[in-house]
Amino acid sequence: MNKWRKSAGLSTLPIVYLVLLVALTLALVYIYKNYSYDGDNLQAQPFDYPVDSAPAEQCMEKSGLVADHKLLHSGKKIRFNVTTPTNYRGNFPHPLLMVWAPSGLNESLSERFTGLTGPATEQGYIVVHVASVPLGIKALIELSSIPQQVMDTWCVATDHVYYTGHSDGGTVSNALAILPERAISPTVIAPSAMGMQGDDMDDYECPPPVSVMLMHNKGDSHFPDYGNNVAGWWAQCNQCGEPSPSLSHGGCVEYAGCSGGVRTMFCQGDGNHAHWPGFEHSLLEFFKAHDNGG
Repeated sequence: MNKWRKSAGLSTLPIVYLVLLVALTLALVYIYKNYSYDGDNLQAQPFDYPVDSAPAEQCMEKSGLVADHKLLHSGKKIRFNVTTPTNYRGNFPHPLLMVWAPSGLNESLSERFTGLTGPATEQGYIVVHVASVPLGIKALIELSSIPQQVMDTWCVATDHVYYTGHSDGGTVSNALAILPERAISPTVIAPSAMGMQGDDMDDYECPPPVSVMLMHNKGDSHFPDYGNNVAGWWAQCNQCGEPSPSLSHGGCVEYAGCSGGVRTMFCQGDGNHAHWPGFEHSLLEFFKAHDNGG
């Protein structure tokens, strides 16, 4: 009798594993359908280049051509892809948008999660999606080398380098603006749902003024209330005044009178940790204001 019970118990293990597998599959399907983009958001678009733009002399030796999700690797084999406008001009300096991935997502899944490729290339950006890697100082230093690798090949306006990303990608966006060992410094960052707190920021010196849009959902139970103190740290570094509701970016407050004309925002919307709020807070419009000198 005991032997029979033992055998019956063992025979239920495959059933348990099957149920768990089905549940996991359904959860992934739900996340994929509710937290990802498709269609035009993933397709490169043409850019309406200014008719009076002169060729950029600094780009004459660059070899980059039109790129449609061109897969490349960093020196230490971190995967990333590059997408340009479909009518890419090699003698025009483009803004560069680096999209850092949430934990566990490769460059393609990160693109589906944020949906920035189509809207950004239509505005003239070269868009780079970088695969997730376990984070640490060495990994961050290697990640910081990727923008320069892109700039060595394609025509990029070096004073128009933008970082964004969600969760781990938000952490990377923020960390690579303050890490002393960073290869280059971004001009604007827009971290979302990052895992850094105000106490973490206190270990670093202020960089030169950087425009910041820090996004953190109200329902983020994974990193609850992480964003507010970090926004305050940036506001202090950027020598800003008091915050007030933004008239141009929903769910955001903007700190007044920041040094050097930079902008500093803290944005909170509805949603949990898995929700990417970039479009709700008009992320690309925030970047575009810098492109236009505002």
